[in-house]
Amino acid sequence: MSYVWTYEKLGRFTYNLLSNEQIKPFLLEHIMAEWRTDAVEHPEQIWTREWMAALPRMRFDLEILQVSDVQPRADLMAFETEEENFYEDLVERAIERETSLDRGVSTEPILVNRNGCELMDGYTRYLVFTRQGQDFTYAYVGTVE
Repeated sequence: MSYVWTYEKLGRFTYNLLSNEQIKPFLLEHIMAEWRTDAVEHPEQIWTREWMAALPRMRFDLEILQVSDVQPRADLMAFETEEENFYEDLVERAIERETSLDRGVSTEPILVNRNGCELMDGYTRYLVFTRQGQDFTYAYVGTVE
């Protein structure tokens, strides 16, 4: 499927946005594929399976949210094994993303579950927004139907 993007600036950053009708097909095609890989590589990460079960049942709207209202999953932020520390890796990715965004590269909205305002995708972007003092962000907000 081909998608039509629009570009809008909000605060310091430019976002590439999809219309409400395009959000779910895009997420099912791209984010679900990423989560399937994550589920195979890290079967102990229960949040991935929870999100995979919820995503197809969700209706999505493009919204502007206060960054401070978004709730990252505590168990994901604290996830670490002998080979991996999610938060440390996230900080490294955020530094790279911050450099790109500061140069004007556009970014996608974060993905949020309306129930609890749980952050489902976009942890790197979320960290950049909080580090940069961004008050608001575009988000694809999903509601389980």
